[in-house]
Amino acid sequence: MDNHPRILYILELIATRRASRLHPWILAGIVLLYLVTFPILKSPILVAVPAAIAGWFYYRRGGVIGSFFALLINLFLTELFFHELSFEYLLQLSNGVLIGHIFVLVSSVSTGYLREEIEFFYRIEQKLRSRDRHITLVNIATRDILEMKNSEGVYFQLLAHLTNLFVADYAYLTHWDAGFQQVSLVAATGSMEYPFPIRVLTSDEATVTLSVLDSRHTLFIEDVQSSSYMVYPAAFQKHHLSAKSAIIFPLATREYKFGAVILIFDSTQNFNREDISYLELASVQITLALNSILQESRIEKQLRETQALSSIERALSESERIGLDAVLQLIVNSARELIPNATHAVLHLLDEERQVLVPREATELADRSKPNLNMRMGEGVAGQVIAFGETVAIADIWADPRFLHQTQPVSYRSLIVAPVQINDRRLGTISVHREEAGRFHPDEIDLLASLGVQAAIAIENAHLLENTRQALKETNALYRINRELLATLDPQELMQDVVELLQQNFGYSYVQIYVADPLTGDFIMQAGSGRIGQELKAQRYHLRAGEGIVGYTAETGAPFFTNNVDEMVTFTRNPLLPEIKSELAIPVKINKRILGLLDIQQVPPAQLTQRDLQLVSAVADQLALALQTASLYADLQTALQAEQAVRNQLLLTDRLATMGRLLASVSHELNNPLQAIQNALFLLREETGISLQGRQDLDIVLSEAERMAALIARLRATYRPVQTEDFQPMQVNDIIEDVYALIATHLRHNEISFEFHPDPELPIIPGLTDQIRQVILNLLMNAVEAMREGGRLTVTTQYLHVEHEVLLRVSDIGPGIDPSILPNIFDAFVTNKEHGTGLGLTITYDIINKHRGRIRAENNPEAGATFSVWLPDGKLSHL
Repeated sequence: MDNHPRILYILELIATRRASRLHPWILAGIVLLYLVTFPILKSPILVAVPAAIAGWFYYRRGGVIGSFFALLINLFLTELFFHELSFEYLLQLSNGVLIGHIFVLVSSVSTGYLREEIEFFYRIEQKLRSRDRHITLVNIATRDILEMKNSEGVYFQLLAHLTNLFVADYAYLTHWDAGFQQVSLVAATGSMEYPFPIRVLTSDEATVTLSVLDSRHTLFIEDVQSSSYMVYPAAFQKHHLSAKSAIIFPLATREYKFGAVILIFDSTQNFNREDISYLELASVQITLALNSILQESRIEKQLRETQALSSIERALSESERIGLDAVLQLIVNSARELIPNATHAVLHLLDEERQVLVPREATELADRSKPNLNMRMGEGVAGQVIAFGETVAIADIWADPRFLHQTQPVSYRSLIVAPVQINDRRLGTISVHREEAGRFHPDEIDLLASLGVQAAIAIENAHLLENTRQALKETNALYRINRELLATLDPQELMQDVVELLQQNFGYSYVQIYVADPLTGDFIMQAGSGRIGQELKAQRYHLRAGEGIVGYTAETGAPFFTNNVDEMVTFTRNPLLPEIKSELAIPVKINKRILGLLDIQQVPPAQLTQRDLQLVSAVADQLALALQTASLYADLQTALQAEQAVRNQLLLTDRLATMGRLLASVSHELNNPLQAIQNALFLLREETGISLQGRQDLDIVLSEAERMAALIARLRATYRPVQTEDFQPMQVNDIIEDVYALIATHLRHNEISFEFHPDPELPIIPGLTDQIRQVILNLLMNAVEAMREGGRLTVTTQYLHVEHEVLLRVSDIGPGIDPSILPNIFDAFVTNKEHGTGLGLTITYDIINKHRGRIRAENNPEAGATFSVWLPDGKLSHL
């Protein structure tokens, strides 16, 4: 094995004929040497040496020719030195001439044959070595192609291997894009740029690539300078002057075309059939390897796209859980990731009311709020896409008139815009941007169109889900509102429940209800939602007739709403609601009679829609029916209470009349014996002989009898009809002073202070002094009995000039009147005293009525109760 390289080296020396130009001189020298030595050695057989050398130098033909000349030389020398030249001499076997020259012929031809065999063996060895080298290098190149993940690195590694394999000076790799129908330069060994900028070749530059791809045969150009093909791209014309030869071989199979490899040589090359076979072998194997990695890349891309679409579809099925915003964000992120070199993506949705495209989602958060991203229908690329429903790709926005340039600079040069649509329903657009100019691949355009459909499905599903939820929410809310309206019959409570339920269930910013004032015609706010509603109600906030949207709605009698209140001349802004942008007013009416107005107000970005109009109209109708029902119920309750009051009054009157007749009868029966007793006492007092003590006791008995007679007289006077001519002028302040004098001692014993605030201008009024005195006494004694542990009793008088009445107030600081008996405090036998009869206030009430006055009882906010009595001054009866 160690001698094998030496043998190969010797064979290379022999086969390469490196000293072939010296062969004639060497042969001539040997012949000359033979001629010189022949006279000395006289050995004709030595002529075999130059004959054999001739065979070695010039193969078998040289051996034959050399043998022939050797025979001639020997014949000449034999004649010259031996003088024996004859035909018989040549044929004699004994002298060996014939046999010797046959030996010379055989040896020289054999030598020539041996040389041919050695060179043939060497060529075979060289071919084998060259083939092994080609196979090894091609295998290495193929392995590197298959192992490398970066396509740009693959291309440069491929060119490096091919340059080494074919000992080329420069190499270029072109790629045929069937989608764009163009040839691009993807790699070059002479470029110092990294990453290598892919250049689209002109038609002249692409001709040589298209030619070899169409023929699928290698093209040899022995003289580049005189060739009609442009083998150098324009960017590498500096190498053109030194180029001599070129090989262009296609990277293509029957089903697949990648491109071509261009090898440039600075020296003239002659290419043989073996070179062709090696090139074709390398071409097929490299093409298969490139196709494999491109297929793998394509599969990976399709897998990413499939995974992205699967994620989107899965998100669509879970949109109820993750929300529409998350699905749309996933779509724009997928668009940016799946389309190569995309910088960001934006999804616009169509505002059907304003016919404007509004950004909904974007890969950059800042893009969602830029006002210049709002586009009208038909304007710019997105406007045309939404108008016509077709995907548009812009290779260079500065060169395309369809692009609408903004006042602010943009950071991209190319974009694709696809419609977000399903069937013929267009919902918006999705856009993908690139920083550099360049065409988009049809696959990228199709992918973005697919994402647009997915976005449309997501939006439609979300709309359906939202509509379903909203319908269910509205149904539940209307049910709750209806249930609440049926649960109460208080109009004020009804209106407050409606505004609170509308705000809580539908998220309105503010809800209020206005009712018209029958006297002024102004609209007074009766119910408002939240804290603002409480403040406005406390301020008795109102609008003049015809003022604001509420007044306008009242005048027209029809619902009205707007999403831009600033455009409404009739709009009146409330200081507590400065941000309101939308307002909806609906009349609450039965038939054509307006009971009130329901007003809804919204703060941006929320807006009112026809759905809100329908919803609130339904609530307004329910409220109108509830208010009508409450009004009817209130009227019924008032009628029932009036009937019950009349019934009670009749019963009381009957009872009082019965009691009056009973008292009149009893007083009449008592008056007769009492008069007899008084007469007897008067006669007895005239008797003499009665002791001083007896006379004093007699006076006491007589005084008590007179007091009893006066009491019976008052009872009879109380329950007989009072005549106007019975009234006498009286001063209420004086009567109060007299009563205080009677109970002063009683007040001191009970530790009760007495405060009297008389009106000095109190006039004298007509009345029955004794009965008014009894009224005041009853009120003061009730107040004293209420303050068992002491307290303060306050009496106030006041003259009311406008009403022509005298007002008397009696106040205490006791526990007050039990709320359960307060409404019927003046009815007979109503009391919470342990030993009371319940007739004191009834008699008081009856006396005041006889004087055409009024009396009212109420509890004080702090403590105690106050009785107020109004007595007429008698002037109105004379007017």
